[in-house]
Amino acid sequence: MKTSVPFAAILATFSSERQQKVKKRAAELIAEEFTLRDLRKSKRITQEEVARRLSGRQGHVSRLEQRADMKLSTLREYVRALGGDLQLRVIFPAEIAREYRDTGPEPTRRNRTTSLKKASSRKTA
Repeated sequence: MKTSVPFAAILATFSSERQQKVKKRAAELIAEEFTLRDLRKSKRITQEEVARRLSGRQGHVSRLEQRADMKLSTLREYVRALGGDLQLRVIFPAEIAREYRDTGPEPTRRNRTTSLKKASSRKTA
């Protein structure tokens, strides 16, 4: 059977320097937890107003704010209703970026078609 150990008891076994690092990181993680509801309230906008801007109902906005995940398009619409702009940034580890640089992008359908046309015109010439 598992027994639980209080966090304070574990933290007390760390050096004071490590305790400070743990507390600092915990504060950072808590600060990152900013819900849609918090965001809306910080803008002083009601659920009813967001619903009106989304051409929906207040209950829909309430359910959106409680969801753990949603489509990016839905999040984008919600953020726009608050007067913001959603931007997504993707960062890959260096080895993935290096692999992409070495092999190049996957050819798109348009690029494949263009390449095939060029290859066939060279053969007929």
